[in-house]
Amino acid sequence: MRWISATLMGVVMLAGCGENVKFRNPLAKNQPKQQAAPAQTAAKPKADPKPVQTKEAQARNTMIRTTSLRGGGASRFGNGKTVGANSSVEENVERLRTEIAGSIDFAPTMIVWIVDSTLSASELRSSWANGAKKLYTDFQTNGLPGGKPADNLSTAIVSFGEKTDFVIEQPTTNFGEVIGKLAAIQTDNSGKESTFATIGQVFDKYGPIKQQQGRELMVVVVTDEAGDDWKQVDSIVEKANSTGVRVYAIGVPAPMGRMMAEVAPQESRSDGMPAMLQGPETRYSQRVDMKFNSGGFGGDDVDSGYGPFGLTYLAYQTRGSFLVSRLRSAPWPGSAMRFDDEVMRKYPPQYLTEAQYQAKLSENKALAALHQAASQGQVEAMTYPASQFVVEDEARLKNALDGAQRIAARLEPMINAVYDPLAEGEKDRDKITDKRWQASYDLALGRAAAVKARVDGYNQMLAILKGGRKFEDPSHDTWNLEPADTLEEAGSRLEKTRLQAKEYLERIIKEHPDTPWAYFAEKELETPIGWKWVEY
Repeated sequence: MRWISATLMGVVMLAGCGENVKFRNPLAKNQPKQQAAPAQTAAKPKADPKPVQTKEAQARNTMIRTTSLRGGGASRFGNGKTVGANSSVEENVERLRTEIAGSIDFAPTMIVWIVDSTLSASELRSSWANGAKKLYTDFQTNGLPGGKPADNLSTAIVSFGEKTDFVIEQPTTNFGEVIGKLAAIQTDNSGKESTFATIGQVFDKYGPIKQQQGRELMVVVVTDEAGDDWKQVDSIVEKANSTGVRVYAIGVPAPMGRMMAEVAPQESRSDGMPAMLQGPETRYSQRVDMKFNSGGFGGDDVDSGYGPFGLTYLAYQTRGSFLVSRLRSAPWPGSAMRFDDEVMRKYPPQYLTEAQYQAKLSENKALAALHQAASQGQVEAMTYPASQFVVEDEARLKNALDGAQRIAARLEPMINAVYDPLAEGEKDRDKITDKRWQASYDLALGRAAAVKARVDGYNQMLAILKGGRKFEDPSHDTWNLEPADTLEEAGSRLEKTRLQAKEYLERIIKEHPDTPWAYFAEKELETPIGWKWVEY
């Protein structure tokens, strides 16, 4: 009966979903012939267990479900085209009406809301309560969709921060009771979020009730963070599949390639963990932490358009959705740079298990190198290095040059820790087939080569001056080291590194236009990758 139940549920979902919440029936091949929908009765023979697409291929076809409270945001590219629908958190709650309607039309349903009680989630939590109040007030006034009796929908509410609190522990079909408890969640000031531990507790507690009452189970997680314990996601996915549950999440987009954005967090913690853990959108960061000469991580925060990996992966694996919301007053994503969703949907994260992800790394040296480079600490920029040297006497010139070279000497180990593995893995670059991984590797190597060429070139040009360099005009007494598109004077090795940087950065702009990767390649190329001496 459990298989038949899941099959019928899938048919209802396919027939009843809106454009922002889509469902896939994994059992379509096994539909019984008495099923009402003729398209389902014509399913493929039961003997063929092969999926139509791999999970990775399905991910490429998954829409970026982005919504906004801001009334529209401008894309960096695409002539200011807004990204995603201009919807609110309340409207995301309303979108779940379609799922609820389809579920109760098939069988009695239990929905468990898991709500973040931490301080930073205050606006998200308030907006959720407003949306849920409208939803349940309508159910109370007008009845459930399709004229179903009220006992076809039971509700529980669970909040979490450092600990889990069962606000409505015993699922109730009294909509007035639900409405009365929406504002009863107490704020947790710890800044800690045991998100996945709470999800696991919910599965353990409500899974048996689901079985006893013959109900379908929906879980909706409402949070503005990724969860301190998101690495439990693989075991939670297994538990979700054994429980028979569909998971949704309403939250904010992950900062591209980062655990947390540069903006000041709304919370503080004393345990050494990031105050606001909101990303990255991939299982591990694929963005190397290198400052531009103008300072800042990558120059800008970037709204990835996807939710944090753990919650998005859990929703994806249970055939739910992560519904992204951009909040009106919260510092993230605020004015973070956004890119056209029509472009970004071509670059989905790889929704793979930990074992599958590690297998990808072991099969390709370039991917392994990217993973290693992205896990390094931040590489500082050589911001405003000494560039003007007055020749008064040899001793003073040597002291000035020695001091300037110490800057480069301090940066070289950090740069080499990023560049060396990426250069070593270059032999496998052409074996990468995933567009996101291609762009990420090319940007990492292109930027690392550019920074290495600048820093090593700077050091070498100073060494040349230290070794003795004559003015062409005897009246001149000052050497100025200026940025230039050449390193020939510094030697063929560094010129080769400079050309390597330009090759990779220009390839990104050509092959991945209108993307964050192209934007950062352009930004890197704004400063010449090289040096020349000019006398005055």
